[in-house]
Amino acid sequence: PSYQDHCGSIVPESTPNENTHNSSPFDDHQRGYFTGGDSIIDGGTSLNQYFDLQPMYIRATKFSDLFNVEATVSLTSSISDYWNSSHGDSLRYERKRRYRRNHVYFKLEGFWSESSGKACMVGKGNGYSKTGKHLNLDAVFKLDKVFSASNITSLVNGSLESLSSPKDESYFEPISVVMFPKANYKYTLNSTEVTNEFSSGSDAMKGGLSLNSLSFCSRPLSRAIRRLPLEFSPECNSSKNCTPFSENSGPLPFLVSLKGIECSISNNKHRLRILVRFLNTSNYWISQSFNPKTMLVGEGWWDEKKNMLCVVACHIIESSLAGTHVGDCSIRLRLRFPSTWSINSTSSIVGQIWSNKSTNDSGYFKKITFRNEDDGSVGIQATKYEYSLLDRAKKSCPAPKPVKNKEKRYPDANSYDMRFDMAVRESNKRVAWGYSSPLAVGGEISTIDQISSSITVDSTFDQNVSSSIVEAPEVVLNSGGLFNISYKILLWYNSTSNDKNSLLNQSSWSVRISAEGIYDSGAGSLCMVGCRDIHLNSLKPTAHSVDCEIVVKFQLPPLDERSGIYIKGSIESTRKKSDSLYFKPLELSSAAFYTEAAEKLVWRMDMETIMVLISTTLASVFVGLQLYHVKRHPNVLPLLSLVMMAMLTLGYMIPLVLNFEALIAQNPNNKNFVFGNVVWLEVNEIAVRLITMVAFLLQFRLLQLTWSSRKSDESNKGLWIA
Repeated sequence: PSYQDHCGSIVPESTPNENTHNSSPFDDHQRGYFTGGDSIIDGGTSLNQYFDLQPMYIRATKFSDLFNVEATVSLTSSISDYWNSSHGDSLRYERKRRYRRNHVYFKLEGFWSESSGKACMVGKGNGYSKTGKHLNLDAVFKLDKVFSASNITSLVNGSLESLSSPKDESYFEPISVVMFPKANYKYTLNSTEVTNEFSSGSDAMKGGLSLNSLSFCSRPLSRAIRRLPLEFSPECNSSKNCTPFSENSGPLPFLVSLKGIECSISNNKHRLRILVRFLNTSNYWISQSFNPKTMLVGEGWWDEKKNMLCVVACHIIESSLAGTHVGDCSIRLRLRFPSTWSINSTSSIVGQIWSNKSTNDSGYFKKITFRNEDDGSVGIQATKYEYSLLDRAKKSCPAPKPVKNKEKRYPDANSYDMRFDMAVRESNKRVAWGYSSPLAVGGEISTIDQISSSITVDSTFDQNVSSSIVEAPEVVLNSGGLFNISYKILLWYNSTSNDKNSLLNQSSWSVRISAEGIYDSGAGSLCMVGCRDIHLNSLKPTAHSVDCEIVVKFQLPPLDERSGIYIKGSIESTRKKSDSLYFKPLELSSAAFYTEAAEKLVWRMDMETIMVLISTTLASVFVGLQLYHVKRHPNVLPLLSLVMMAMLTLGYMIPLVLNFEALIAQNPNNKNFVFGNVVWLEVNEIAVRLITMVAFLLQFRLLQLTWSSRKSDESNKGLWIA
């Protein structure tokens, strides 16, 4: 398309020079958000619409403030409602059509004026219509506020418009875009006055782990901070005066999602820009579209003295997407990683959001707390555990009895056998399932349930991501082989109950319990006092509250038990039945397949496999020698017993018929998790069956020769009688 016709009045045209402009206002990969363009790109029910601008060349011209720009622009819309389509061929067609229509690509060229901050480009693109027809698209791309230097208040707005006639099939509705500038960004919000605001409050005084702020822009931490459950004060019933968005009086949001836009070093300090999104659903993947009414953008830095992340956040004010700008930077957010866990606090991420305005000012809201629930996805955890309910655990649990049979051995407190899945029953009815895993053994955090990839707890710039794991030293036994131990227990419901005294009727779809107590490694008994999270109203994310009137017990079987090895346990409330928080006892059970038993079983299977391979190979060799012998001496064939030949042939055929599937291919659904990598076991099984088939074929050939010899020697009927 003609640049002069569509962009000449916005940014004048000029002849570019050969040299390339070094100070670009665009980053190598500039990402933003867009709305519109429904005729060429699908939005779906779950909007996640991203806009990407990638400059190819930026050339100087004869005018000092005018530059020639060549770039590619792509629009992507992630669709998550495929399952709403019908099955079969129509589903495959729908997926193919949606895949084509969730990405549009343009190649553009034009000019950018550094003094006015405007850019205009024209070019062509490729897309698909709603019917799946390929389209050639002509477009003009306009940007405003594109300056070579930017700060928190700068937002780049623009539009992508079709140059086709509205009656033309390749016409599309105007697309509005907005971007956060990245190149030549200047941090301006970390003044001394602002820094002092993060020193107040009890949470600022608590210890935290040291961490490099650049980790917020890398995995796995960036994945963990994108869905953090919110906790509001009990008097909050709506968003009014309880969230940063005071004009919205709707329901309280469930999650806050933090996303690092950019991590860098500014004035020898680790700095980052962060996008804060409040979500009205507990599902992170829903409502991911650009919605300034529920989003904040801010600048953050890592306070190395207090070991916490400090963020100054600003509202994104929207009159229209083209008129979107940033203002009112009165919101504060801090986040830390506790170095010490306790039964009441086992979250690896905790933080607060508040306003620096006074109570009577417009825009003030009550302080909001957030913490993570899924510890495994963070990659970082506390280094110490503090016990607070051990005295109660000793009173609630019976004293250990003298061990009668000292030859029995039970799992070690630091072994993987202490982590197990469970079936949960209430009143002899299975109601839930879950898992139990040690949180701490002694005063040290357990590494049994820790993921292999972890963020290193260090503030060095070039060590922001590492696979190092904090190794807990060997735990010292208490007297009599007793361990101080802490557990995390998570239960998921199969169905909810209408019984008011049922635990299933008092919480959301899951129950999270932290427990601490005593493990007797000499008797295999585990007795703890537990605290469960209380959801006073599953429809409203209220402040963190717990019920610690719970006793959890487990009895582990001996390591050398040969049959019926089950872990038995219970979760009981110590409250009176008239108490509103009382719940019926839960019975727990788990199949205890210990690591030591698994190793013995694998060793036994290997030995059995070797014996079968040797015996079947020898049988094949012997039958082969018999065939060689009857070939040289055919007169002995009538002397062989047909009954014996038939029985031997069936002996090789029956295992092959019963295991025909295993001979052809192994079914991955039939693997037992305790064997881990079972490739070598599969090879052995296939080798056994192949050799068995060889033995069967050789034996069948000998049976065939014997039968043929008998039929051809009918004159000697005495042999048949014999």
